[in-house]
Amino acid sequence: MSIFEQRFAKAQELLAANDIDAVVVTSSPNFFYFTGTWLDSHERLQAVVILKTGTPTMIVHEMAKEQVDPPGCVDRVFWKDGDSSIELLAKLLPKKGKVSIDNQWPSGNLIKLMTLSQLTFVGSDSILGALRLKKDNLEIKYLKYSAYCADQIMDSVRKLIKPGITEKEVAREIERFFKQKGVDQLSFDAIVAAGSNAAIPHHQPGDKVLQEGDAVVVDMGGIKQHYCSDITRTFVIGEPSREFKEVYSVVQKAQDEAVKAIRPGVPMKDIDKAARSIIEKAGYGPYFTHRTGHGIGMEVHEEPYLTPTNSRLLEEGMVVSVEPGIYLPGKFGVRIEDIVLVTSEGAERLNNYPRELIKVG
Repeated sequence: MSIFEQRFAKAQELLAANDIDAVVVTSSPNFFYFTGTWLDSHERLQAVVILKTGTPTMIVHEMAKEQVDPPGCVDRVFWKDGDSSIELLAKLLPKKGKVSIDNQWPSGNLIKLMTLSQLTFVGSDSILGALRLKKDNLEIKYLKYSAYCADQIMDSVRKLIKPGITEKEVAREIERFFKQKGVDQLSFDAIVAAGSNAAIPHHQPGDKVLQEGDAVVVDMGGIKQHYCSDITRTFVIGEPSREFKEVYSVVQKAQDEAVKAIRPGVPMKDIDKAARSIIEKAGYGPYFTHRTGHGIGMEVHEEPYLTPTNSRLLEEGMVVSVEPGIYLPGKFGVRIEDIVLVTSEGAERLNNYPRELIKVG
């Protein structure tokens, strides 16, 4: 059974378990997940309809005929301009019952579909969300390779950081390094934050010139084979101050303890607590201003989220970031981030770039 047949089978199992008659898949990541084709047809309808039983059907505009190459277990329906694509979609759905709709589908399309049927529509968390929450072996392979590329690029960035270069120049080089690895699209705009800017968690690179003594937070990622990487390291130019070394040590310990706490069956809030409690005990609690981590896959931020209130249990196959930080306004900030796979026995870091304090320049 191919990976796509396995995914369809799991979707149908979830439909049966949740008493839902069909799911409509529309977003580019979800479409790729089931067909192996990354397609963005903009305002034109693209969808995969999966019924509780039977063969799934892909419906796309005829312009995409040469772009799509679905697995053999999928029927194909093409439509052309002038057709009512929503009416065609409605004919593929059951006459009655409950249908799960991709959460990324434009509301205008859903409203039109609602006028054409007597179906009950629900969100996609219980079907598509549940499927993508845990990564299969192929996805893990892609995520590992994407993380490997990010590790290598981080080493190139380390060698680049020195007094006299600007944040923007470092960010431009990061984009170039990713392109050299065959990565044409970044997971997000790289964060390069030096000196007091490092105290801003999502600082956008500017014309700040890096200087001796600056902390430099580098948060970056690229999309390789449609799967994202995301890594953060904090460097220091020259000799670090005693305060910086203390803060760095606290963040490093917080990250290590959070990763050690990861294993199947543990509530996600406990992972956040493992990191946050160390930072709080060191007196820096008010300066850790975000969640400890997020899921990652075809999208750089996706379920699950490691927050102080998330009681969902970790499961084997989940992939999350672990990225505690301390941000001292007007001074500096420190963040360390790795992508971590939940295994049957605990956790496996997908990033292996050194986490110890590195002096550069």
